[in-house]
Formats: sequence, C-alpha cells, structure tokens
Amino acid sequence: MRIRRVTVLGLAVATVFGGGVTMVAPTAQAEITPVQSVGAQLPVQDFRAIELDEDRGRLYLAQGVGGGLPLVVTDLDGKPETRVDSVTDISDLALSDDGSTLLAAQGFDRVTALDAQSLTVRATYPAPKGACVFNVEPSGDKVVGGFRDCGIGSGGLLVWSAPGTAPVVYTQGPNYEPVIDASRGAPGLLVAGDTGISPVTTYVIDVSGDSPRIVAHRDDTGENLEDYALSPDGSEVVETTGSPYEHHSYRMPDLADATTYPSGVYPADAAWSGNGSTVAVGRSQTGSFDPDVLMYAKGSTTPTYAVDFRDGDVLWPGTLLVNRAGTRAWAVSYNDVYQDTQLLHSFGIGHAPNPPATNLGVSASTGSGSGKGTANITVTWTSPISVGQVSSEQYYWWITASTNGGPEKEIWRGNMNSTGRYNLSYSLPKGTTTLRVRFHDNEGWYPDGYATATVGGK
Repeated sequence: MRIRRVTVLGLAVATVFGGGVTMVAPTAQAEITPVQSVGAQLPVQDFRAIELDEDRGRLYLAQGVGGGLPLVVTDLDGKPETRVDSVTDISDLALSDDGSTLLAAQGFDRVTALDAQSLTVRATYPAPKGACVFNVEPSGDKVVGGFRDCGIGSGGLLVWSAPGTAPVVYTQGPNYEPVIDASRGAPGLLVAGDTGISPVTTYVIDVSGDSPRIVAHRDDTGENLEDYALSPDGSEVVETTGSPYEHHSYRMPDLADATTYPSGVYPADAAWSGNGSTVAVGRSQTGSFDPDVLMYAKGSTTPTYAVDFRDGDVLWPGTLLVNRAGTRAWAVSYNDVYQDTQLLHSFGIGHAPNPPATNLGVSASTGSGSGKGTANITVTWTSPISVGQVSSEQYYWWITASTNGGPEKEIWRGNMNSTGRYNLSYSLPKGTTTLRVRFHDNEGWYPDGYATATVGGK
C-alpha cells in the first residue's frame, strides 16, 4: 500500500504594486496534512440546503422546489430518521436563535415555521405575489427572506414582524438575488449582498424597526458572491466570493477590514462554530490532493485542520456547518460528472471522517456439462459509494491464476468498469485453481487491494 502525504504550504496572496508588478507572498506558513474523506450518500433526490440541529442530534435536508419532495431529517451521520411529507418544495432552511423553530423557505411563495421538536407546522409567513422568496434568516424578532423578481419588479428582502401578516418589501439594498445572514449575537442586524452582480456591494441592514435601514455598506468586496457567515457574537462577517482567492472578513457593523483567512481557488463557503472560536472555509474545483475545507482559529491565518475530498468531488456552496465546540464539521459534495449524487462529509479534530477504503472481491463458479471446465469469474470493488461516481480509468486491476500450487499466470488486466464490477471466463486446467485479483488506484487515493477465490477444474 502506497502512503501519500499532502501538505499545505504557504497559501499565497497576490499584491499589485505600481507599474503592474505582481508579487506573491505567503500568508500561511505552517504545514498541515489534509485528512481524506469519502463521505456517505445522502438520502435525497434533489438536494438544495442543509441545517444543523446539534441539540437534537439532527440534520435537516431540503430537496428543492417543483418536485413535491419532502423535508428529510437524518442523524448527524446522515442516516435517515424521518420525512416530513406535509412540508415539501423547500429551497432554504434556518433554525431560530433559540433552536425551537425551523424556518423553511417553501414553494417560492412563503416561509413555513415548524416546531423543531415535533416537526409540525406552527405558522406561515406569506410572500406577496411576484416576490419569489428563496432563502430565509431569523434576526431578532423578525423573519427575513431574500426574494427574486417573479413579477413584482425587483428582487430584495421581505421582513415579517409576525406570521400571517404582510411583510415589509425592501429593495434599497440588494435588489437582484440577495444572499443574507444573521446572528443571535446581533439581533435585528442583517448582512446582505447580491449574487449575480459584480463587483459585490456588502450591506449591513437594521431590520429591527418598522422600516429597514442601511447601517453601513462597502463597495467592491469581491466578485461572484457565494455566501456570508456572521459570527455568533455578531462581531465579524466572513465573505465568500469567487474572487479574490481568499476569505476576507469584516468587522461589524462598520465593515472595516478584519482577518483574511487563506483558502486559495475557488472560495465556495464559510461557517463559524457555535462558540465563535473556529472558522471553516471551503473551496471548489480544487486540484488533485488539495484540501477542500480548511479550519482556522478565529483571527488566525494558520489552519488547524484540513480535509480532502476525492478528485472530482466538489463542495456544494452553503453547506458548511460547524458544531458549537469547533471540533466537528459537516459539508456536502457532489461529483462534477454525476451531479445527482450528494455525499455528506463529517470531519474535524474530534470526529474522524469516512476514510478511503478498498473492498475488493472475487468469486468463481463452474458451469455444468460441457461448461465444467470453464470458470465464470466476477470481480467487484466497492467503496462508501459506487466506483461509477468517478472516472473508471482511475482504477486498475489484474487477476492471476495458479493451479495446484504452481506459478501464477496473469489472465486479465484493465480498468474497472463504471459499475465497479467485471465479469470474465477462464478455461480451467485439471486440479484446483486459485484466482488472485489485485487493485490499484492510479491516483493513489484509495489503498491497494487484494482478494482470492478457489475453484476446481474438470
């Protein structure tokens, strides 16, 4: 078995000086070896959002709008617990600050409040016609939704003071496709910006009164906005943008520069631990053996933990979650070829992820009559998900036959097909034949494998 160790050295930031000269300087000097994670397949058909309920040991999964698919609840390892068939077509989820209510942006026309314990519907917050509400955040005693223009004339924010009432429609801040975040440590404040418009303008908006008002804004905070992550105490917001290739954070509420958390290309997400001690930053489209998620202590530019998904597995933006203590995190990935399969990764200094494992098997049987002299052989290779989720050309295997203890003769070699299964036949000599199959991952991500089977000849 070949052991591969990967280090993250000096993630770099480019600085442009007069005359157009670009200097590259390291921002994180310490070495760190990413831990490998293969994840576990989520029990969903059309994944869209995930929320953590640490008190109840649950993950809530939204399955998207239009297919009538229900809210799915799993344990913290992604194992199914229940489905809420009465609540379907969900685009976003958020747990209230006190953990008692689960808010679901539902059907693009309302926000539904569920009792987090019983998962029964408590209340509904209706959106006005033409405002397609697609995300939701609690902020103080208000519920805030971001909406797209579906006939109302603009995108923007919906601010509800009570269920069953008309919201305040606010379009003076982000008014195209808002990205929003809030924090229990800053009740009544919201961080918001528009995705789909570059450069990004970031707003801090006070929604506590009868009419929202902009407290601060900062122009040109990056391009291709993905996410905001506001710290639990409300003092710092980490922004995720496609450019620059690092995670900038800003002090609240004035949006002055705070820590820059190095990440590299391409920033995809950020999340805080519940106690505010840890920041997790994620990126997508990483190269082979590069970390997909890095974890930092607040204010530090040296990572304390890193995790690597398989080559081809891409972090789903907005899915990073961290527990209160900063010892365990969750993220969802999808394969850039097979996008209909989502994997849940769980990892951290207090929780080892699912590691790469090679489960290789070989079986053989003989036919009857004239087929007694032919071995029908099946070779299989499985992992937490099918080999078909990545290129079959990555996986190389070969098989030998040895009769009555004699020398091994190679009878086949090649790439595993997309199902992780290969069938072949072999003309058996007289005696007892031992078949030995060996497996090798050309990328070196999965460990080598070995299996045997014995079959009698004519």
